[in-house]
Amino acid sequence: MKITRNKTLGSTFLVAGTSIGAGMLALPISTGSCGFYYSAALFIGCFLFMLASVFLLLEVNLWSHKISANLITLAKERLGIVGQVVAWTAFLLLLYAVSSAYLSGGGSLLAEVFSAGLGMQIPTSFGVLLFMVIFGFLVVFGTKTVDVINRILIVGLIVAFFLLLIFTTPHIQASNLKGGNPVYLMAAVPIIILSFTSHLIVPSLRTYLVGDIGKLKKALFFGSLIPLICYLVWEVIILGILPTSGPNSLDVIAKHPHAVSSLTHALNLILQKPMIALLFGLFSFFALVTSFFGVTLSLYDFLSDGMHIKKTPLGKCLLLLIMFLPPVLFALFFETAFVLAIGYAGVFVAVLYGLMPSIMVWKGRYIEKLEEKFTVPFGKPLLVVIFIGSLAVIFFQIAATNHLLPTP
Repeated sequence: MKITRNKTLGSTFLVAGTSIGAGMLALPISTGSCGFYYSAALFIGCFLFMLASVFLLLEVNLWSHKISANLITLAKERLGIVGQVVAWTAFLLLLYAVSSAYLSGGGSLLAEVFSAGLGMQIPTSFGVLLFMVIFGFLVVFGTKTVDVINRILIVGLIVAFFLLLIFTTPHIQASNLKGGNPVYLMAAVPIIILSFTSHLIVPSLRTYLVGDIGKLKKALFFGSLIPLICYLVWEVIILGILPTSGPNSLDVIAKHPHAVSSLTHALNLILQKPMIALLFGLFSFFALVTSFFGVTLSLYDFLSDGMHIKKTPLGKCLLLLIMFLPPVLFALFFETAFVLAIGYAGVFVAVLYGLMPSIMVWKGRYIEKLEEKFTVPFGKPLLVVIFIGSLAVIFFQIAATNHLLPTP
């Protein structure tokens, strides 16, 4: 079978691509103070947690007669109108939170570029608005236009990542990977959970693979494993170059209002290699924009369908207003919007892809006694673990926001 026709391989890459996004940039920022080895252990734990939850979602999806049923449809089928409303609200808030993070991160990078180019300080607020205007409004031209631009940026993303691997490896210091304090891990959990989220694509994969359960399981497992490997490599690079404490350290970057641009600046100061700092800036920019495209297209279509707004010229203006007003305001008025919004996105992921699948599977298996096409092993204990774990993710983010958890 030709590799270009291998649907399982293609589906695996789709799962991986859905997970890997701008959340990757937040991982070393949020886990740097924990040290590499503690962070790696947490990555593996979150990977297993999210792998179990995506298979639970697959189990729920296979019960539905609608082959491309999304989570909102599944929630209505299993949990009624209340479940549908909860899913709709959480999904909207998830898209808003991620949009805010990308606007904040992309805006800070643009502001830094213009400040360096013009030789004067450009406010981050200007960068946020410019980022929205340049990349956000592209959605009104349709998916085809976005797709063409996105493909170019994806190539740039891949090239920048591999060049970073080549040029940074000689600068990694093994001593920097040691140490760290595990007490800071709890605050990082919601961000890591978000970074392993590929659940959005399950309905599309079921359609694409014609409900072949064997192929679906392979695609979901290996597609989830690829991000874990990428994240561990990324942690080695960043944590191996930057010290945990002191000037230009990960502790300092984590407290900076604009963490993404601060990370680029710290790499430049420590390495004194403008090429590496440029590559990191390009990688960060490509990661933010490509992820932002996916989120804005989803939000655009979600609001159009959910609010029954037609895509006429007036309707498009209304959609853009509803799409960008909340996340832009959040990005402008919260100094630490990038990490904060990514963290709260993890909360909505916990609701949508942790709490709801565990409840729906429990109801379908043990109350409705539905015919089982595919059953995730470990029975009720696993459902309880996923349910309690999801509540823990929500608690960690609320506690971290209110300064109730240890911070560097």
